[in-house]
Amino acid sequence: MKKILLIITGITLLSGFSFAQLKSVTVFTDYSYAPTTRLEITNADAVGGGVKVKFAVWDNFNLGFIGGYKLYSVNEPDVLSTWGWQFWTDRYFNKIVSDLAADANLSVEIGAVQKMDVIPFILFAEYDFELTDKLFVTPSLGGGVYFYTRRMYATEDWSKYFPAADYTFYYSFRNFAPAKKGNPVFVYSGVDMQYQLFEIMSIYSSINYNYIIPTEGSMGYDAFPFENEISLKLGIAIKY
Repeated sequence: MKKILLIITGITLLSGFSFAQLKSVTVFTDYSYAPTTRLEITNADAVGGGVKVKFAVWDNFNLGFIGGYKLYSVNEPDVLSTWGWQFWTDRYFNKIVSDLAADANLSVEIGAVQKMDVIPFILFAEYDFELTDKLFVTPSLGGGVYFYTRRMYATEDWSKYFPAADYTFYYSFRNFAPAKKGNPVFVYSGVDMQYQLFEIMSIYSSINYNYIIPTEGSMGYDAFPFENEISLKLGIAIKY
């Protein structure tokens, strides 16, 4: 039912562009974090940026879309076990244990790094409230989709001691796991604030809350690391 409502909302918003006029284009930077994580994730935050395009429909009512890119850093303490990386759990880690047991002069420190590339696309409707001649506050609602790729690699820092030479040899490398991908949908809400510097230029700031719609078993939702997201944006809006 939630997916159907989101599709209907998207169709309604798209139909409005046929008689709308370009109002502004905004370029912004973005910081995002996940208040509620899923799976075994303990923390997830991101930096990024994007473009917001707004069309005037009537009076102060607008339609538009947002696109961009975010790079998430994801913390998951036992990710090498929870990732489902069969090569690592069934074969490679056993080899590491065997090598260490066979050579007392060999040692290793194993870690993991996890990142997530996110391309959000959002359709929204909003209304501009003019507080003063130069200050505007704009609440908005809409929906969108995240195109994401979760990436993870193991870090291996090895050392081998050679007693005869009293020398320790160090070497390091990365072991990359198969990526996880998907395109879950979400409900978008936010409040923008713009202060007009010049006739065609304003300072733009925004806070947004996104709720990811549960779609177990499809759209990559099962591997998506959080339930909701808060984003803070700062940028420049060019008016047309």
